[in-house]
Amino acid sequence: MGTTVLRSRSSRAIGAVTMGVAAVALGSAVIDGLDVLMTYGAPVVAFGVLGWAGFWHPYVEVSDGGVTVVNTLRTVQVPWPAIEGVEGRYGLKLRTAYGPVTAWAAGAPSGRARARSEESEAAHLVREHLASLQAAGHLDNPRLEKPALETSWHRELLAGLGALLIATVVLPLLA
Repeated sequence: MGTTVLRSRSSRAIGAVTMGVAAVALGSAVIDGLDVLMTYGAPVVAFGVLGWAGFWHPYVEVSDGGVTVVNTLRTVQVPWPAIEGVEGRYGLKLRTAYGPVTAWAAGAPSGRARARSEESEAAHLVREHLASLQAAGHLDNPRLEKPALETSWHRELLAGLGALLIATVVLPLLA
């Protein structure tokens, strides 16, 4: 079936606006001088980074190997045999043998669509892919090969935000 990457268009728009506001504010701080830049530069950059991490970057990837959920702070790899159910009323929530996995990037259906019990595009795609694998007999005897889902924290992002937090506190004292 191939690989499909899904991102919420509304979240991407919010991320773009957030990063744009941060860029304009940082440019203004640069123009206003070193004291202003040292006081407001780090929190403005942190605001832009959080906009990117929280709204622009997250996505859901559906492939033959499973579902990859890239959220703000971590990435979770969910193999098909681990998926026990799919919920899509408010975005995407995978019920797995290891516990629930919620996708930050999966756009939720509109209020009217939700009232009609329609699912998100991501939930529909995951459910369709899962059904095709089950129909082909690939999940007749599912085996979980690992004791937990493969999860990786976004260490670089966390380290960068930590550095920006320290800079937000320390730099104004030096100005």
